[in-house]
Amino acid sequence: MTAQMSPAIAAVERLIAAWATLDPKAVADCFAADGVWHNMPYAPIEGQAAIAAVVASFLGDTSECHFEVRHIAEIAPGIVVTERVDIFASNSKEPLHLPVMGIFEIKDGLISVWRDYFDSKPFS
Repeated sequence: MTAQMSPAIAAVERLIAAWATLDPKAVADCFAADGVWHNMPYAPIEGQAAIAAVVASFLGDTSECHFEVRHIAEIAPGIVVTERVDIFASNSKEPLHLPVMGIFEIKDGLISVWRDYFDSKPFS
């Protein structure tokens, strides 16, 4: 018997697929209009337009993006936890492999809040 993916996990999977397209709007469209993306310890980003702008600047010269999901679970209704390695490759530098723990709050099939926890040292 094959288990059916929960709608909350499906919403997170859509986000992961959107990152692979390198399209900031596709990523932002996974969020509610007033959605929040918070990379700890940086300031939270609120709203689809702001999220798209930050995704665009974050991707920079990225030529490939892949989220290697090690674990994903819905721990309560609409709350999804991921353990991932986010991989960003470009033509100008070595690929970045970023271990991440993420918490997603899903409402009506969209991300209302996304919090990621990671070591920010690779960005300094």
